[in-house]
Amino acid sequence: MMKATDESRLQRLTPFAALSPEHRAQLARSARIEEVEAGFRIKAADRTAWLMFLLEGELGVVNQGRAALVTPDLERAHQPLFDGPAGDDFVVGKTPCRLLLVDREAFQQVLNSEQMAGIEVSDTEIDGQESLIFQDLYVACTENRLVLPPMPEVAMRIQQLARDPNVGVNELARVIQMDAAVTGALIHATNSPLYRGNKVITNVKDAVVRLGLKTTRTLASSIAMRQAFHARSPVVRARMQELWQHSVNVSAICYVLARRTPGFDAERGLLAGLMHDIGVVPILKYVEEHDLDLDPTQLESIIRKLHAMTGVLVLNYWKLDAELLVIAEEADDWQRDAGPQPDYCDLVIAAQVLSFLNTPRLRSLPPLQDIPALAKFGLGDLTPDADIPLLKEVEQEVAEIKLILNG
Repeated sequence: MMKATDESRLQRLTPFAALSPEHRAQLARSARIEEVEAGFRIKAADRTAWLMFLLEGELGVVNQGRAALVTPDLERAHQPLFDGPAGDDFVVGKTPCRLLLVDREAFQQVLNSEQMAGIEVSDTEIDGQESLIFQDLYVACTENRLVLPPMPEVAMRIQQLARDPNVGVNELARVIQMDAAVTGALIHATNSPLYRGNKVITNVKDAVVRLGLKTTRTLASSIAMRQAFHARSPVVRARMQELWQHSVNVSAICYVLARRTPGFDAERGLLAGLMHDIGVVPILKYVEEHDLDLDPTQLESIIRKLHAMTGVLVLNYWKLDAELLVIAEEADDWQRDAGPQPDYCDLVIAAQVLSFLNTPRLRSLPPLQDIPALAKFGLGDLTPDADIPLLKEVEQEVAEIKLILNG
C-alpha cells in the first residue's frame, strides 16, 4: 500500500537535510510510503526511478555480492538503499517494513537548482550568436536538460566502496582490475619514485597494500577520470585534450604543493586539481552534439562564462563532496580570499598561476601580488618571468605525476 509523506520526514535523511524547506516540501509531494510484508524482495533494477529508504522494520541489503542488515536506528538507514548502478543489487525483508520512495529525477532537479542559486548571469556581456548559444546552454542547465558526462565506471565503483568502512584490499583490487588501463597505470605509479619500495610490484593487490586504501582510492579514481575527457569530432577532441593536459598539469602541481604544506593531503590535492575545470566538459559535449560552428574566441568566451555553473552540475551528478563543488565554482576567482589559512581552492588557484608562469596565459590574470592564494603558500615575491625554486626542485616529481595520470 502506498501513502503520502511530509517534509519533516525528509529532513531527517542525509540527502535532503541541506535542502531548503520549500524544496523538501516539493519532493514530499511526489514521495510515497510503501508497506511491505516480511520476506519481500526488491531488485534495484526495478526501482531506478526512486531513492528508497527504510523507515520501519529490518531488511538485508545485498550490494555487489556483500550483505548488510539495515535497521532504522543505524546511520545506513539515512542513506538510499540503492545508490549507484543497479546491477544485481537487491533488498530482502526480515520483518514487515515501511519504505520511503523519493523521485530520483525530482531530487536531482531541486539539488541542481539550489547549487546554482546565487550564480549571477544577468550581467554577463553577450551578443549575437554567442548570446543565443549561451542562453540555450543556461536554460539547459536550469531545466536539468544538459547532458552531463557519466563518471567512469571504475571511478564510480571506487566512490561507492569509499562509503563502506568495511571494504578491504581484496574488494578494492577487484574493482580496479575492471579497467586494464587503470590497472596498468596504478601498478606503474606504485613502482614510480613517488611510491617505490624495496621490491617491484606486479599486481593490483600488492599495489593496494603498498599504497594503502585511501591513497589507492584517490589515485585510481584520478587515473580513471581521463575517460570523461573524450570527444568524437576532431575540433572538440583537440580542445578536450588541451583541457585534460591543463588539468593534469595543475593536478601535478597541486600534488607537490600539498605534499609540502602542513594540513594538506597530496592525493586530495591531486583530485582537486583534476576536477577544477570539469565544467568545461559538458560545454564541449554540447558544442559537439549540436555541431555548432564557433570560432575559438566565441567558444572560449562561452566556456569562461558558464563552466563554473556546469562544473557544479557535474560534481553534484557524480555525488562528490562540497569542497570540490567550491573548487569548481571558485577556482578561477583570482582574488578569492576566504580566510587567512589556505584551503584546497586556494591550492588550485596557486597551482594554476604557477602553471601559467612564462606563458601568454599569465597576461589575463591580475598582478601576482594581488592574488591572495599565492601569498598563503609562502612562494615569495613572484614576477611573470620568475624562476620558482620550488618548481625547479620538484620538476621531476611533477613530470612523474603527469606520466601517471596520462597512463
